[in-house]
Parts: sequence; structure tokens; C-alpha cells
Amino acid sequence: MTSLLPPVGTEVFRRFTPASLEKDHQKREAEEEDRLRDVSQKVTHLLNLKDPPKPANHLEAGKTLPFIYGDPPPELLGTPLEDLDPFYQSQKTFIALSKNQIIHRFNAESACYLFSPFNRLRTAAIKLLLHPYPSPLFFILMILINCVFMVTEVPVLKNAEEYVFVVIYTFEVVLKLLSRGICLGRFTFFRDPWNWLDVLNITA
Repeated sequence: MTSLLPPVGTEVFRRFTPASLEKDHQKREAEEEDRLRDVSQKVTHLLNLKDPPKPANHLEAGKTLPFIYGDPPPELLGTPLEDLDPFYQSQKTFIALSKNQIIHRFNAESACYLFSPFNRLRTAAIKLLLHPYPSPLFFILMILINCVFMVTEVPVLKNAEEYVFVVIYTFEVVLKLLSRGICLGRFTFFRDPWNWLDVLNITA
């Protein structure tokens, strides 16, 4: 009988590698063959769709890693790891953990159609994106400061701050595009409405 409890200990954290991606691909192919084997299996499959599998609530993106998994090794923080949620293990995704052990989920498809999950530029962008500094609080503070400067009446200062904030917002958008991809996939840049605000700040 399969245990319903998740595996514990640091051995559950495995780097996301090309072999992991191939294993996910083979798992999807095996599942597809099982569904198409014969008519009786198709009927069983249709009956099972009444209660389809769902993502694990405790492993959702943005939540803290449950304590049952233990503390991941420090060298694995901010790096691509195999997804811990069985629901996503065959959906070409991987996770990365920030230093405060918040779960971040990414698509394993090439970001911007160029950068695979194993590309050094993309892994560096992910590590920088998950670094505690700059935090989301930093960017919220920048938006508030930008609003204050927008109402100032000093022309020289106003022009200077516009360039500074455009550079900051552009850097954040480029970092997210490199690490998450554009829009093809559930966890990409434009699937998060909060990212639309960054684009509006740059283009406005």
C-alpha cells in the first residue's frame, strides 16, 4: 500500500536536470499509453475524470515549504529543483526555493523561446529573482517614491528620477522574462496580473 505521507528529509530535494525533464516526458508517454490501451481503460479513465487529481494545497506557489520536508541544503536554495507536487511532476514544471523557503514554480519550457531551464543566464536570473534583496517590498517602495516625485515641481529632479525608475522597472521586467518566460505556460510573466503593472509603469 502506498504511503499517503510525503517523503521527508533532504534527499527529496533533487536538482532539475535534463534527465529530470526526460523522466517527466517518459512519464507522460506512459500515462498516455495507459489511457489508450483498450476500450475498458478508456471507460475507467472517463469515470475517474469525475474526480480529477488536484494540486496539493500545501505545495502551491507562494506558500512556505511545509516543515515535514525538512530544511533544504543551502546550496540548493534559488536553484531549479524537481517539483515536489505529484500533480505537476508530469507537467514540465520545476520549483525553486527562496532563502525564506517560499515555493516558486516555473515552466520547464524555454523562456523567451531561447533559454532552457539549464541555461546559465536563466538560472542566474532565477537566483537573482529569488534573492531576498531586492524584495517585493523594495519595488513597492520604489513605486511609492515614484508617485511622490511625480507630484514634485522641480523639472531637473523630475527628469532625473524618471530615468532612474524606468531603469529599475525595466530591469525587473527583463529579470522576470528571462526566468519565467513570456506567456506560454501557467507560470509565465504575463499570466501574473501584477506584472502588468510593471509594463504599464514603463510604457506610460
